[in-house]
Amino acid sequence: MAGILIIDDDETIRSVFKRFLEGKGHKVTVAADGRQGLRALEDGAIDLVITDIMMPETDGLEVVMAIRGREADVPVIAISGGMHAMPMDFLPMAKKFGAKDVLYKPVELDDLLAAVKKALND
Repeated sequence: MAGILIIDDDETIRSVFKRFLEGKGHKVTVAADGRQGLRALEDGAIDLVITDIMMPETDGLEVVMAIRGREADVPVIAISGGMHAMPMDFLPMAKKFGAKDVLYKPVELDDLLAAVKKALND
């Protein structure tokens, strides 16, 4: 299956997504922030990146732009929580910057799987 990189500062989300996607046969790498995620992208065969938007160090928008700048063929799914209710919603911006899909937290695992399948098959 695919090599998937999950970048999120929430350890629970990283753990749940990793177990779930590994259970579907994927090889999953995790990173706690955008800086670690970009290093992991350089180190291994990654077919898909799932990144949170609001993180310390390097945020998800920076991750999307960096990936588009050097790994244009690696699809990105951006995720974030609660921002659709705030005055500034960054997920549509992530899509404009090149994210293949966006998901609002809390992410249902069925929705995550559907987005992963779509991103890998497009």
